[in-house]
Amino acid sequence: MQKYLILLCAAFTVCAITTTSFAISTAVKAQNDYFLTLSLLRQIRIMVENFGDEATKNKYQEIQTLFQNASEEYYGQNFDSSHQKYYKVKQELVALTDALATLYINRAQQILDSTSKQSFDIMIKYDKNSTLKKYFQKSYNPVEDIKPYNPEEYHLFFDRETIERYLKNGYKKLQEAKNIYNNQDIIYLKSKKNIKHDELEFIIKQYLAVIDFCRLAKQYGIEIHKMVKVHQLDTIQRKYGLESNKLDPIYDDRIPEEFKVDANDNISLVHSIEKARLEKKVK
Repeated sequence: MQKYLILLCAAFTVCAITTTSFAISTAVKAQNDYFLTLSLLRQIRIMVENFGDEATKNKYQEIQTLFQNASEEYYGQNFDSSHQKYYKVKQELVALTDALATLYINRAQQILDSTSKQSFDIMIKYDKNSTLKKYFQKSYNPVEDIKPYNPEEYHLFFDRETIERYLKNGYKKLQEAKNIYNNQDIIYLKSKKNIKHDELEFIIKQYLAVIDFCRLAKQYGIEIHKMVKVHQLDTIQRKYGLESNKLDPIYDDRIPEEFKVDANDNISLVHSIEKARLEKKVK
C-alpha cells in the first residue's frame, strides 16, 4: 500500500510539473507575441503614414484593432486565447509588410533611375583627364571668349567619384532588397497551409529587411541629387533664413519635391508634419 501511494504521488507530481510547464510555456509565448507585434506596429506606422493610401491606412487600423483584442486577452492572463489571436495579427502583418516592401522597391527604383543618366553624364564628362578640364584651367577673357563651361559645375570634377560610388551602392542595395523579396524560402512558407507562428515572424522580418535596404538605396539616390546641386546651398539658406548647411529634408530644395517624402521617411519623420512646418516657415 505504501509503495502504491509513493507511485501515485510520483505520478501526480509529474502531472503537476507537466501542467505547470505547459502554462508557463503558453504565457511566455503570449508575452513574446505581445512585445513583437507591438514593436512591429510601431515600426510600420510611419511607413503607412508616409506612403499608405486610404485602403492601406484602413488595413493598418484593422490590424491595430486585432492587436488590441489579443492584448486585452494577454493582460487578462488568458494566454492561450491571446496566443491564438496574435497569430491572426501576424498573418495580417505579413500581407501588409509584403505590400509595403513592394512599394519601397518601386520607390527606390524610381529615385535611382532619376539620377542615373545625369550621373553617367558626369562620370564621363567630368573625368580629370577630359577635354573640359583643360578649359577650366585656361585663362578666360570675358569680352572676347565664349565660356565653354558652367563655373558652378567645377565641383563635379572632385565629386564625380563619389557620385559614381553612390550610384553603384544604391543599385546594389536595391538588388539586395529584390533578392530578399524573391527568396524561395518566403515563397515556400507563404504556400504552406499550416504556417507556424515563427514562420510568419520570419516572413515579416524579411520584408522589413527589404524595406531597410530600399531606404539605403533611396538615400544614395537622394544624396546624388543633393551633391549635383551643392552650389544651391547658399540660396536655400537665404530663402528659408537658415544658418546651417545641415538642412532638414523638407527645406532642402536640392531634393526633388516628389522625393522629399522618402528623405523624411528615411530619418523617421512624418512627411505631412514636415510639410506643415514648411508652410508655417514660408508664411
